[in-house]
Amino acid sequence: MSQKEKTNTLETVKLSEASEALKKATGVIPYTFLNDYMFRVILQKHKNVLRSIVCACLKLEAEKVQDIVVQNPIELGEAIDDKTFILDIHVLLNNNTIINLEMQVLDLKDWPERSLSYLARSYDNVAKGDEYINVKPVYHIGFLNYTLFPEYPEFFAKYQMMNLKNHNVYTSKFNLYVVDLTQIELATEEDRESGLVYWTKIFKAKTWEELRQMAERNQELQEATEALYVYNQDEIVKEQCRARQDYYNHERGTQKRLEEARLALEESKEEIIKSHAVIEAQKETLEKKNEDLKKAVRLYAERMHITEEEACEQMGIAIED
Repeated sequence: MSQKEKTNTLETVKLSEASEALKKATGVIPYTFLNDYMFRVILQKHKNVLRSIVCACLKLEAEKVQDIVVQNPIELGEAIDDKTFILDIHVLLNNNTIINLEMQVLDLKDWPERSLSYLARSYDNVAKGDEYINVKPVYHIGFLNYTLFPEYPEFFAKYQMMNLKNHNVYTSKFNLYVVDLTQIELATEEDRESGLVYWTKIFKAKTWEELRQMAERNQELQEATEALYVYNQDEIVKEQCRARQDYYNHERGTQKRLEEARLALEESKEEIIKSHAVIEAQKETLEKKNEDLKKAVRLYAERMHITEEEACEQMGIAIED
């Protein structure tokens, strides 16, 4: 038996044992699918789960998927430094479609730019000497645990290049999808029928009881749940999940400090504006008083038949020009 066959057999045994252990599991899940390392590991190691999620997003029937291959597999347990914070999954579907999937729980304020950069790189897939018409269709699918555009909340948003006047699609081969994990209530009937809502609930589940209840719907959800249980017992995977969690916490702390600094700056600006308004008001009052004094001096000078300068001396006042 080859090493690969031994590994696969071991994983099958682990999943079989997990099925029974999972029935008794209770409490909070240490590392859920929202941990991008856990998300990455399970989708890489479990093709049925990956296929089901891709089909739910692309509204494909499972029978139409002849092959699905992860093009950028990672070595389990390999250290991920702080700079390697993008754990996207690069997938080739049926040898003719490229799909990037990514779990993102932090709003780094750069998702449109970053996702488009990844999508553009994937779109540049024409082999040297080949015709551009043969470019493979590309999809970037982001699972975000925040609302990208708060003014336009949507559970499942699809973006393409199109003419702004007549909405004619420029090309159907360049696609950017966003699944907002926080807006499940906005899901359409199509989203439910495709299974995307159920996958979203699996991703968001916080306890084993909650997860177990949803996993009963189909085999793929059950497999994903069992895999999650197995890898939550795996020290190698858990170590990297902890590292990712530390990264999240650090970034959240940084974002909090930046937000506090921004708010403090805004408050300072408001105080400066208020102070400026007070100064302007005082200036206007002084100008009015000065005009009143000038008027009084002119009247006094006319009455006494003297110059305004002499009137100021006699009245003991000074008038600003």
